[in-house]
Amino acid sequence: MADTADRPLPGTEDPTAPELDSALRYALSLAAAWDGSDQLDGALTEDLTLRFADLVSTVEDRFALVAERADLDWGDQVVLGLIALADLAPEHALAVASTDPADRGHASARAMARLLVVRGAAEGETYRCVAADGALRRKGLVRALPAGPEVPLAARAFALTEPTAAFLLAADLHDPTRGGRLRRVGRSDLPVGRAATVEALEDALRTAAVTPLFVHGPDATLLLAEASGGGVTLIRARDLDDAALLRDALAVCVLEHRVLVVEGVEDLEPEQALALPEQLRAYPGTVVLGHTGRELAGLDDLAVRELRVPAPGPDDRRAAWTAGLGEVPGIDEVAQLHRLPVARIADAVQDVLAVVDRSGTLPDAALLARAARNASGARVDETARRTRTDLGWDDLVLPARPMGLLRSVSAFLRHREQVLDDWGFAAGSGRAHGVVAMFTGPSGTGKTLAARVIAAELGLELLRVDLSTLVSKWLGETERNLDRIFTAAEGSSAVLFFDEADAVFGKRAGVQDARDRYANLEVAYLLQRIEAHDGPVLLATNLRGNIDEAFLRRLDAVIEFPEPDEAGRRRLWEVLIPPGAPRHDDIDLDFLAARFELTGGGIRNAALAAAVMAAEAGGAIRMEHLVRGVAIEYAKLGRLVLVADFERFHETVRER
Repeated sequence: MADTADRPLPGTEDPTAPELDSALRYALSLAAAWDGSDQLDGALTEDLTLRFADLVSTVEDRFALVAERADLDWGDQVVLGLIALADLAPEHALAVASTDPADRGHASARAMARLLVVRGAAEGETYRCVAADGALRRKGLVRALPAGPEVPLAARAFALTEPTAAFLLAADLHDPTRGGRLRRVGRSDLPVGRAATVEALEDALRTAAVTPLFVHGPDATLLLAEASGGGVTLIRARDLDDAALLRDALAVCVLEHRVLVVEGVEDLEPEQALALPEQLRAYPGTVVLGHTGRELAGLDDLAVRELRVPAPGPDDRRAAWTAGLGEVPGIDEVAQLHRLPVARIADAVQDVLAVVDRSGTLPDAALLARAARNASGARVDETARRTRTDLGWDDLVLPARPMGLLRSVSAFLRHREQVLDDWGFAAGSGRAHGVVAMFTGPSGTGKTLAARVIAAELGLELLRVDLSTLVSKWLGETERNLDRIFTAAEGSSAVLFFDEADAVFGKRAGVQDARDRYANLEVAYLLQRIEAHDGPVLLATNLRGNIDEAFLRRLDAVIEFPEPDEAGRRRLWEVLIPPGAPRHDDIDLDFLAARFELTGGGIRNAALAAAVMAAEAGGAIRMEHLVRGVAIEYAKLGRLVLVADFERFHETVRER
């Protein structure tokens, strides 16, 4: 802290002040020497030194830290000392305590001014120190006690805020999160990597008081904590109008060397968003945290510096895993496939360590992969469903061409960082490292199954989204729905699977009205989000002819899923009646494949219906059960049950 011994309160000529080694001792000398008149007895006596020894020894060092971290001038320090005296040692604070019983003995502005005027200070200096825009209140160190609007500043009473009192006493006597509405994030125990970005953030934080900083991207909070040196305190944007909560947040930042970060800008109502720029101007140095960068649109009236945090590369991810677990089997593969931010790697590491602690076994590749999947679980709502991925290539029955294309997509996702980054193929592409593929074909031909297989082969989670449920007639609602999906998937290693893609990407005959024009904006926005997404995006449609060709040209792959031929149907019947199901010898799979032109979905439904009939009858699955299942499926599809198709089984199905 800068030397304050030769800095008496502005306006004073106090010969005793230079002899005191802190503003707190000076404040104590003023209060202790007060005899109820307008005179002071001079310097501290030995008796007074002993009288305040306990209080001084308890808080003096931490008081000096407060003064240093808040960059308080000598006057602010003395006034803070008097307020602290009234709060922490009220039996010695009669000289500054308010006489109003409602103020419960806290320091009043008039009483503090009276003490300091006797020492030659201008009365206005005290009022300057406790003014709303003064350092003590602006930095959240003291608060004005409630009073009516007619009460003048001189008559107001002041107290330490809870964070300040707790800090001075070196005790956590308050709720540091205010019921979960404040979040403290410290420096990560794992290396966050991205040294150039951390350096850029350090530079930006030094000038944030002049130009507000807007930061977004994976691990943005952790990198801000790293760059600040002391961590960050996060407050929701909608809570900025809560004066008490904001005051606590500001105090925590000052006292703990943290940076105040505003999050949740995207959740603001329109009228709240309009007030945000002015709120940020009132608190220089505040950082705004975003997810996608779109939140910047709400800050049009404020000149801000934008800084995007990139995702951690494979080396960063490997370093984080290794720092948490050491060199264990499977780290290279899990770091390559699971593109997790460091925050989620930390969760996965804790998961692994907990399992090891319970079981006493050493971690292996399977445990790491399972922990990575758990940690990557995207935070989704009702617009997306997690889908099981316990399948393999043998569960897919497809011709050679689509099967080969699917394996190529899987191979690209497995080796993309090696090819794009290490081998330099990403240079100049301007695109994210994801892959975008569309599956087209009739219902039941295996599009969803293929998405599940790809996710399973890569050990990733599959999030299935029905695009038709996201489209809204209300302007802007479709984009907000899509934004929630991509924000949830950001930072996870999930495969995004959008079904019913023609709901958004369908051809339009022409722009007839405002709704058509807005639909084109929805398409453009979805394309932008898909191409910027760093993970795999799969889309599916039953109606390729309805998809705009201009959109198809922007995809990495378009894979046709044809209806199965007879050989394919034979294989499907074999696969879709599980090995564990009891089969009667009369089952004729060749007949089923030759006579009934069903897709894989139709065959599965027929086989399932047959299994239920067999279970009800208490026996094995027979041929009659299977043809009845086919008849049920035909009825669903609106097909006639013809003798030409069912031949000798026609009477069997007619009886039912």
